[in-house]
Amino acid sequence: GYLEGDYLRDRAYEEARPIISAFRFDSTTRELLMTTNYTRSVSVDSITLINPDLRIRKIVNYQRPQEGEPLEKVLLVGFGVECKVS
Repeated sequence: GYLEGDYLRDRAYEEARPIISAFRFDSTTRELLMTTNYTRSVSVDSITLINPDLRIRKIVNYQRPQEGEPLEKVLLVGFGVECKVS
């Protein structure tokens, strides 16, 4: 029930350059989880698709740890409900 891969973005949110994000989509829960490693931070973005017009979004930005270390220090948390406007 998972689709995984890399998502190439022509311009990142944190840095004005192309960047690759790792993603995983769970078709059972309809959650898209995307992780982006920036120079100084790591962004974990969760988007749950409720229906074609509604999604719930949560973003947690962490201070980028040393290689091999876990994500621990939270820098920013954001969440919201996004509605498609026709």
